[in-house]
Amino acid sequence: MNTALLVLRLVPGLLFMGHGLQKLVSPKIAPEFLAANGPRATGGAFDQMGMRPGLLLAVFAGLGELLGGFSIAAGLLTPIGTAVLAAVMTVAILKIHLSKGIWNTAGGFEFPLLMLTVAYVVSAIGPGSLSINSWAGIGNWFGIDWAAQDAVRAGAAVGIGVVAGLLSLAAGRLGRLAERHRLSPVH
Repeated sequence: MNTALLVLRLVPGLLFMGHGLQKLVSPKIAPEFLAANGPRATGGAFDQMGMRPGLLLAVFAGLGELLGGFSIAAGLLTPIGTAVLAAVMTVAILKIHLSKGIWNTAGGFEFPLLMLTVAYVVSAIGPGSLSINSWAGIGNWFGIDWAAQDAVRAGAAVGIGVVAGLLSLAAGRLGRLAERHRLSPVH
């Protein structure tokens, strides 16, 4: 069971890390297999989608995927990694993929939803004995005697991440509205 859990953590965790590196590493220095865009190109794409400041958001998204993916892959404080990934995936699903439907072949939200689901499952099950948490003796890392089941705690981590993602979208929308108001001529 622990070997299966290790595989369940490693594959999506490493894929999340790869997606983060695509945003953070310049294509000039990245290995070809990474298919990196780098922060400037990703930031430019974010700007075109109305997500401003694009460069800063590209760095945040890349770091979120990199660190959240590491958390899942390594089995280190997985609920925190899950919350971070939920924030990034919420923005990706709502801002980029939702309008394209469900299926990945059309650019839909199938893949980010599947990746978020795996992060939830890993947090709900726990990282297992083949993890940094197990190696370092980190069990109840908040020091709280939780009354809720693991699945509920993992759901709370996803919920916190979703709320953070929604707040970041709302903040961006408010910023765009303020910018339009500032730039509009006075009547």
